[in-house]
Amino acid sequence: MADPRPFTPETLAERWGCSAETIRQLAARGELRHFRVGRMIRIPAAAVQEIEECQISASNDFEEALPPSGTTTEAAAATSSRPRAAPRPRLKLVTSSRARNPRRLG
Repeated sequence: MADPRPFTPETLAERWGCSAETIRQLAARGELRHFRVGRMIRIPAAAVQEIEECQISASNDFEEALPPSGTTTEAAAATSSRPRAAPRPRLKLVTSSRARNPRRLG
């Protein structure tokens, strides 16, 4: 049996609940398999199905990683094996006084 018809950015955007421009950007960045017919972008149905399956499995993995209901986030953080990242130092913008008050030459 032949593959189902490919999606246009507009039809896929409607399916995924986003804008057609978002779909075009995903394709341009190489995050969404696509092909072109002249200037038109088409997304194979198989590529859409792969991404949707990955999203479902990632969602299931996330749910399995959640702490049991009734535990607080602090308790979950205390039992986490990952160390907390050190806070990043704040950078201070330094400007020279010359940039603000340049001397006149001559």
